[in-house]
Amino acid sequence: MAFQINIDNGGTLTDVCIMSDDGVQKTKVLTTPYDLSKCFFEGLTKASEVVYGATDVKRLLEEVDLIRYSTTQGTNAICERKGPKLGLVLDTESKDLVASLRDHDPEVYDALIGDRVAFVDTATLHSDAAEVDVVKVINQLTAMGANRLVVCFSGADFGDAEERVKKIALRKYPRHLLGAVPVLYASDLTVDANPDRRAWSAVINSFLHPSMEAFLYNAENRLRAFRTKNPLLIFRNDGDASRVAKTVAIKTYSSGPRGGMEGVKTFASVYGFRDTVSIDVGGTTTDIGQCTEGRVAEMRRGHVEGISVSFPLCEIMSAGAGGSSIFRVKEGQIVIGPESVGALPGPACFGRGGKEATITDASLLLGLLDPMSYFGGDMGLDLARAEAAVMANVADPLGVNLETALLAMSDAFEAKIAEELHRCTTISSDTVMMAFGGAGPLNACGVAEKAG
Repeated sequence: MAFQINIDNGGTLTDVCIMSDDGVQKTKVLTTPYDLSKCFFEGLTKASEVVYGATDVKRLLEEVDLIRYSTTQGTNAICERKGPKLGLVLDTESKDLVASLRDHDPEVYDALIGDRVAFVDTATLHSDAAEVDVVKVINQLTAMGANRLVVCFSGADFGDAEERVKKIALRKYPRHLLGAVPVLYASDLTVDANPDRRAWSAVINSFLHPSMEAFLYNAENRLRAFRTKNPLLIFRNDGDASRVAKTVAIKTYSSGPRGGMEGVKTFASVYGFRDTVSIDVGGTTTDIGQCTEGRVAEMRRGHVEGISVSFPLCEIMSAGAGGSSIFRVKEGQIVIGPESVGALPGPACFGRGGKEATITDASLLLGLLDPMSYFGGDMGLDLARAEAAVMANVADPLGVNLETALLAMSDAFEAKIAEELHRCTTISSDTVMMAFGGAGPLNACGVAEKAG
């Protein structure tokens, strides 16, 4: 019997779906953010137990036709601003580009680049001073803490100018010296004539690349050890899948939520919904999309966090509110995320050391989750720890009792998602809301009501 295995890696849980002639079977494991290949193979181990009734990964990988992987790691990294410190190299004619790039999203710009910007005079690149200038710029940015560099020039010959810098950098910094500080040249990624889009595409790609590269090549190498027939395929934001070596990091952005939109499209067709908005509530983010007349919204120049890039991307917006997002009280108001406790330590009720309050803790204390059957009975939830976290982080700062705090947390969570729905989609009297993901159904009715 041949199998297709689809693995969707989220910030908190990793889902595994096994398809065969006999139908569809599924299982899930906790995400291991410190080593994504660990939860990847734990998922395959549990999949073999589901299929054969006993662990036999070797047999499963011998019989599998393809393994297709999607992830929200890129979405979560951008949302939580967790990733490498980038240094940006521009040409002296593009000093105004700094303000222009920052205007797209000041918060994202400051988190990814900040003041780590340096300039090269492209007019001198063919002179004897070129090597000194390039070395000075690289040393300046690395001294400021940049551990990855992005080079993006404007002008008609931006490609030639970047190629000249590349040759100098390779000559002056052999791989054994600069190997720890990779350099991405924007023209290698895209030849988009718009410098804003080209620069942001390169910056976002460089920010997402390290974690994706480390995991995917590690997973692929471990699969080879089992002599897997076919290569690991990466599901992309454009709805297609490709091999690891053929995949650009930016195209993995929201690849998991993009797979969810394929499900929305199918359900909308089955039930005859002409206009559907979706909330895909995971552990770290809520991903919002829209399907109208059987078509998923897509842009020729897609958006990442509202920032226009050079690649076509599905129109999915990610709000920093999920099942593991941290609740805090600031100036008498509940603030949600974008920080998340993820799978480790996880919500306080997981009993793995988490002390922050999350909507998962609130859902448990409100009776929406059964502490004994959660995660298929493999993880008992701790009511006492959940209560302690909510009291310390929400109830006491607000000066209210536990029940009032829990209702306030639910209201705040639903209101935030409802607000994002209106910001990201167009809602009419005919619009149907579809809720899925680990935490989607729990607060779906409240979100729908608050969204009108």
